[in-house]
Amino acid sequence: MFNARSKILKKDDEKTELEEEIAKILYDYEMQLKDDSAVKKDIVKIFISSVEEFTVHERNGHQSKAYLIKIPYKSLKSFRTIRGNVVNQLEKKLNAQVYFVAVRRILSKHVKTPGVNKRPTSRTLTSVHASILEDIVLPSSIVGRQTRVNIDGSLATKIYLDPLDKDKVEDRLDSMSEAYKRATHKKVKFFFAKPTKFQKVLAEMKKKQKQ
Repeated sequence: MFNARSKILKKDDEKTELEEEIAKILYDYEMQLKDDSAVKKDIVKIFISSVEEFTVHERNGHQSKAYLIKIPYKSLKSFRTIRGNVVNQLEKKLNAQVYFVAVRRILSKHVKTPGVNKRPTSRTLTSVHASILEDIVLPSSIVGRQTRVNIDGSLATKIYLDPLDKDKVEDRLDSMSEAYKRATHKKVKFFFAKPTKFQKVLAEMKKKQKQ
């Protein structure tokens, strides 16, 4: 019988209480929707691979909690279609910020795959981490990046987001950094790129529409 636990792609004895809580919220939301709803047609295809709760140390000195939810790659297309609905529902119930990333397989360049002469670019470590970064910054988009090598040899990476999305994700920059670190063990910091003249005009138009 299909129930909330069926949305977790693990054996029953491996499922955690946190994963079951998230799955129940998704399942309850799914049951509230009409059968012919476009949202329901996509949410039934969304499953959970794992859930991790983490602490965010914000720049203002405060601390908050957030969640990193991993879903199978096959669920990604459906999730992106209704991302806003799903994230809003979870964040309202959990009172915390939520991030979804798809599980992608990384292939070593030293591993030989039968019938494949060359490793697909999408399966490289660099490509997979770039895709995870794109998952995390949604609904914004990346417009630039800068990497510097520190004296101790460590890398300092700055990711620049579309300035037109400032209202959407300004309060999520610190949690996005921590979510990416949890998913890839790499540190990045998020900033907004300097708006172009055209973007400034668009921003002014948006302000006037809100007034």
